[in-house]
Amino acid sequence: MPMQNSFPAIVSQVANRIGAAVAEVHLGRFGLSRDEWRVLTAIGKAEGEPTRAVAEMTGLDKVAISRAATALEDAGLIDRREDRDDRRIKILHLTRRGREILEAILEQMSARERFLLDGLDPLERSLLERILAKIGARAEALASGEVDPDMDGRLAFDGVVAERAPQSQNG
Repeated sequence: MPMQNSFPAIVSQVANRIGAAVAEVHLGRFGLSRDEWRVLTAIGKAEGEPTRAVAEMTGLDKVAISRAATALEDAGLIDRREDRDDRRIKILHLTRRGREILEAILEQMSARERFLLDGLDPLERSLLERILAKIGARAEALASGEVDPDMDGRLAFDGVVAERAPQSQNG
């Protein structure tokens, strides 16, 4: 199978196209980098939480969060305040302008999501969600080392070896 037609390549292409459509909103219309957008969204979900909560939600490291938070603060979208009990900890809050920008971005993102998914009927949408959840769980197991596909076509999962489903003659 040519690499451009492999499952990972197709998923990557679709993800890149969706990512570009999303980036057009937060970057093109509002001037926020991907990390700034992720931090702003996380603060919106975890208002008044310390930076470590934002790190857990975004998967970004301390340096990336600090840079993004500085840019967001300079733009007047967030406030960083010292924790009352531990001055080393910064508590993050949206400003009124930050909340307005976040709501506008989320509204535009929702419109783009609706556009993408409106091409599917309810059954297709349900199947897509289930399929993506299953593939996501298996990809996580593969990435974490829980699963180790071995050389003879069998899959080892939690120490149990299972036979791989036979390949179709057409594919």
